[in-house]
Amino acid sequence: REKLGLVTGQLARIQTTLRELVTFSRPASDVRTRVSVRDVVDEALGIAKFYKGGKNRDIAVAVPSELPPLVGVRDQFVQVVFNLVLNAIDATGKGGRIGVTARAEGNRIVLVVDDDGRGVDPKHRERLFRPYFTTKKHGTGLGLFVIRRIVEQHGGTVAVESEPSRGTTFTISLPAAAPTRRSEPLPEEAAT
Repeated sequence: REKLGLVTGQLARIQTTLRELVTFSRPASDVRTRVSVRDVVDEALGIAKFYKGGKNRDIAVAVPSELPPLVGVRDQFVQVVFNLVLNAIDATGKGGRIGVTARAEGNRIVLVVDDDGRGVDPKHRERLFRPYFTTKKHGTGLGLFVIRRIVEQHGGTVAVESEPSRGTTFTISLPAAAPTRRSEPLPEEAAT
């Protein structure tokens, strides 16, 4: 029984590593469309709730549905939010608080994922976004690297603020889609 438990744990770790390596090497799709920020957050949180510990955290969401859309690869935006939420789940204990908020600032969308977890040791902060750097026992060190790469490919930036034992805040700024004429449907609307 003990050996079977070890094998199961290692298979889960290998599966996670392979998923992140595949994502790192090539995205599932590179088609850029107009994407609703609220839909991206809802999908990422819908997946995260099945992650170990996801149901034991207090996740507060404040993402208005009327925000201007983003232009980009929807699956990649979902992956960004999903990875940040998983990191927050890992950083917090049972009953921990995680916040996901978004707002418009000029012609940009600012998305913030914060938590009240253990925070990042200052000596690790400068290496956070380097590939294969991790402080997790079973981490691959690709999550934050991939996040930064995706965000930068979409013309955005990623910033992090953290204090040990007080939590971490990731702030992503992305360009909002240019307004369309009212008669033009969004690509997602045209497909339905």
